[in-house]
Amino acid sequence: MINIALIWRLGTEFEVKKHAHILREGQRADQLYFVKNGLVRLYYLRDGKEITDWFGTPGTYLTSIPGFYGHASGEHYIQALEDSVIHAIPRSTIEKECADDTQMAVAYRDIIIQHLLRLQERITALQFYTAKERYELLLKKNPLVIQRAPRTHIASYLGISLETLSRVSV
Repeated sequence: MINIALIWRLGTEFEVKKHAHILREGQRADQLYFVKNGLVRLYYLRDGKEITDWFGTPGTYLTSIPGFYGHASGEHYIQALEDSVIHAIPRSTIEKECADDTQMAVAYRDIIIQHLLRLQERITALQFYTAKERYELLLKKNPLVIQRAPRTHIASYLGISLETLSRVSV
């Protein structure tokens, strides 16, 4: 279990309004974001189309993985889908604290492990599950997304069309 209080003391909290962006394509992704309240999504553009890559719900964290871990500007956007409260922690602060504090290093390692496990689950679902199975997995793991995110973003996240989403969500 991640010691969130240990991590949260490092960052700052801010409010973001519905539809506002926390991160845009081309910006350096040098923050790890924890969602305290609200709903956000991480997405990118392909051929002018928005592709939802991740949802951030209360108690979860997100960042642009290539940007944050690869230390480069990335292609991701992070956008609030509703008024949200976000806790941002700079990568440089995390790295310094991890070097100085074993407990912090363990907490941060646990964050990375959870992130890797969620990514592996998503990759497996996209490769091997039917559209209905992917929808049911999202419903089971994160019903808040089904309840509060726009259907276009849910369909994009699941890698299906709106029409298919309508069929499988019955």
